[in-house]
Amino acid sequence: MTDRVKQMRAAGQHVIGLATGTPDFDTPAYIKAAGKAALDEDGTYITYTVSAGLPELREAIAVKLARENGIVTSADGVVVTVGVKEGIFVAAQACFNAGDEVLIPTPTWVTYDACFVLAGAVPVHVPTYAEGGFRVDPAALAARITPRTRAIMLNSPGNPAGAVLGLDTLEAIAELAQRHDLLVLSDEIYERMVFGSARHVSIASLPGMVERTLTFNGFSKAYAMTGWRVGYVTGPKHVLRNMLKIHGHSVTCACAFAQKAAAAALNGPQQDLEQYILILEQRRAQLVAGLNSIPGVRCSVPDGGIFCFPDISALGMTDQECSAFFLEHARVSTLPGSAFGPGGEGHLRINFARRHASDIDAAIARMRTARAVR
Repeated sequence: MTDRVKQMRAAGQHVIGLATGTPDFDTPAYIKAAGKAALDEDGTYITYTVSAGLPELREAIAVKLARENGIVTSADGVVVTVGVKEGIFVAAQACFNAGDEVLIPTPTWVTYDACFVLAGAVPVHVPTYAEGGFRVDPAALAARITPRTRAIMLNSPGNPAGAVLGLDTLEAIAELAQRHDLLVLSDEIYERMVFGSARHVSIASLPGMVERTLTFNGFSKAYAMTGWRVGYVTGPKHVLRNMLKIHGHSVTCACAFAQKAAAAALNGPQQDLEQYILILEQRRAQLVAGLNSIPGVRCSVPDGGIFCFPDISALGMTDQECSAFFLEHARVSTLPGSAFGPGGEGHLRINFARRHASDIDAAIARMRTARAVR
């Protein structure tokens, strides 16, 4: 899909790209300024940091976790990673042996499977469905537990469907994890993108969970810093020590001046972030309404994240065929839902994190026209 978009653009065609997970927003000016200032200092931030990350950034993260997530830790309970992706990869290498099983509610982000397979572990998919808002059913998780099960992978708000796990669901999963002595890996990269009455809750904040949960987060989505590659993980310190060995030998550390900018993101004014979330909520409503105006397309309102996940099964095409159809005939790129695992079939993932409302209007107009002439 990416290769085809590049070909079309090289041929002079204007493609509206709604397939990627990148917010179409600029990194706030004060964060960029901090990164630039770090480069201009006396060489401190153009070399390696300690592997765990800049102390000032880890301290800022610890303060943020206590204030916003109810996770009490200290700077030495945080490891700064090269994005969330590296954090999950390192956790998989540190925590799992060959044949260990990890429960993964699907549809979900495609990289989880790869991280666990590369560690020799076995991803066990637990499908969720549109009828339940793509929310995890704790009973379905329980039914998949075997003597080889070692962990549960969570992502809330979720990618691709935007489901936010409520407190009741998280408490049931926490009880399950404690009863079966399971580790929980919680990817909370979209925590700021929660809309309406939905509320984000970190499972590590629940009783008995801080000692068995690895919480992953970062700056890519909330602060539009995808290319800066700064993430972090907190959890049991004995696990972090093992992760740090792998992290240090594989990447040494996250980029020094990017870490400095990330510290500024947490410690600086949050007005840009607040305005950004308001715009995202508007774009979400705009895309949902637009998709539902296309005959044969049904789109529910996601609780969070930056994606809509419409049902296109009534169009008489598979999701792969439909994604290719809209690219070729509407010049709008989307991703087929089946790429995200069981439960995603018959859906498309479409990014609404666009700076300009006109992009979404144009994409819907093109898709509606292509549908009408099919």
